[in-house]
Amino acid sequence: AAKGKGRTPLVLERTKGSEILFGMAPCGLALAGERRALHRLLVKEQRGGSGRPLRAELALRAAARGLPVLHVPGRLLDALCRGRPHQGVCLEAAPLPFRSLRDAEEPRLGGEESGRRQLLWLVLEHIQDPMNLGALLRSAYFLGVDRVVATESNSCPLTPIVSKASAGAMEVFDVYSTDDLQGFLKAKREEGWEVVGTASRPEEVEGVPVISCSEFQWDRPIIVVIG
Repeated sequence: AAKGKGRTPLVLERTKGSEILFGMAPCGLALAGERRALHRLLVKEQRGGSGRPLRAELALRAAARGLPVLHVPGRLLDALCRGRPHQGVCLEAAPLPFRSLRDAEEPRLGGEESGRRQLLWLVLEHIQDPMNLGALLRSAYFLGVDRVVATESNSCPLTPIVSKASAGAMEVFDVYSTDDLQGFLKAKREEGWEVVGTASRPEEVEGVPVISCSEFQWDRPIIVVIG
């Protein structure tokens, strides 16, 4: 008899243009939000283990939204994620694009909401490694950054790897893009924003004033550029 005869092949008919989110946090936060089209939830067939209640909860939430839930062998999830840590759950979904700054609502610098504190935006230039991008989004979300803007032409897209590295923050945190970074920064300076970069050592920067973080006076809206 042929080896493996009768064994169900590890094949999943994907929706055209879909991608596979993986991990509890990305899948759970994508299910909680309504920022992308969702196709189906894939849950590892349970044979014991500490992850069972969390996977069952995700399955119930997906079913409540009318989303198909498939219980599949763990090796299928391994194949879909190319061996990445999926924690027994994957979510087939439409890609999540950057939001355009042209469609972004402008902050009211003198309004009640922003009057409590100064606004902080993070601009990411030329961040191409998905793990780095995910880590930056995770930190920005945790630290209360108001908006993240990435350069459109030379930045990593918002992939499932980025979502996993961000601990799912990408699923609930709008990330905008611009195709004219210099024009964007110039416009913000004219509006009264402070635009700053970072340096590990002052001697690495030429022709630009360098101020210690402990001496910096945050007295107006600020944009921090990293890249």
